[in-house]
Amino acid sequence: MLNLPVEVKLDILKFLSFNQLLSFQQTNYYFYCLIRQNEGILACEGLFSVQIKIIDLEDFTDNCKYKMCKIESGIFNFLLNDQLIEKWQSAVDKRIPVYFSLSDTPPTNKLYTMVDTGFPLYNNNYYMLKLPVYPKNIEEMKIVRCWLEKLFLCYFEFADFREYFFNPEMIKILFDNEKNIPTQLRSEKGYITYCNHNIKNVLGFTLDHLIITRNLEINFKQLDSKGKCNKYLLELLINGGNNIRTINIKRDINSLLLLIEEHIKTKDCLSFVSSVCLEIIGFTRRKEKESCIITNTYNTKVSFELNFDGKFISIIKKLDKELK
Repeated sequence: MLNLPVEVKLDILKFLSFNQLLSFQQTNYYFYCLIRQNEGILACEGLFSVQIKIIDLEDFTDNCKYKMCKIESGIFNFLLNDQLIEKWQSAVDKRIPVYFSLSDTPPTNKLYTMVDTGFPLYNNNYYMLKLPVYPKNIEEMKIVRCWLEKLFLCYFEFADFREYFFNPEMIKILFDNEKNIPTQLRSEKGYITYCNHNIKNVLGFTLDHLIITRNLEINFKQLDSKGKCNKYLLELLINGGNNIRTINIKRDINSLLLLIEEHIKTKDCLSFVSSVCLEIIGFTRRKEKESCIITNTYNTKVSFELNFDGKFISIIKKLDKELK
């Protein structure tokens, strides 16, 4: 098979299931890279949801069936060079966490990554993955890396990060200079919390490690600076268009709308999110202005359609061919 053209190899690999691809990619480094580089057209594991939360397993009822993942079983065979070992050991020494909290409760030994394999109305089959919050050695770093890689290979219906999320710094360390592995969690819909103490990290996680194909809803918690919040939200809208289709935001201020309007008029908007739905409490708009079109002066091929319906404002990006 090694002597076959790449196109033929890919045609053959398309017949393999996700688990078969997972096993086959471990046969040698060439096929590992080939599968990784073309995972978008090959089979992936379709699952219902992923979330990170503190769980007391004794509270689970008989109707909520779960299975504990044996973390050692997830280890792939891969070589670590001296440079990577040094970086990993430095992360261990600095106690860089695998998770960050979005609540008042810091990560504890009861923190689990919970994966639901099927629709909850019909089948509550949960996999409980308990990764070390602070890896203590290189072996635990390897365990975290391999399980994250498995999660990156899946596609979820729903991703819930309202309480905890993966530390983007740790992801960068674990996958340093790895060009064959995408480091994004892929989901149709998502939910995430933005709060004061971790807003910069959660923005980095959202932009660099989430792909949301339908809708991302943002919750706000303990934000004492509206200006600071607007700054990071605007950055998300400006740069999130490559991996997030639609973002829903509910706020009690309209200054964010003014910032958005100013940006889409005059700045580069090619990477701007395709669709934004704002729900601004207390917002009112004159009836004669139920909708409007804003043409971007930086690139006149890009326009935005704004629609106003009470407290709801939708902002839809359109290219010139979509306006005709």
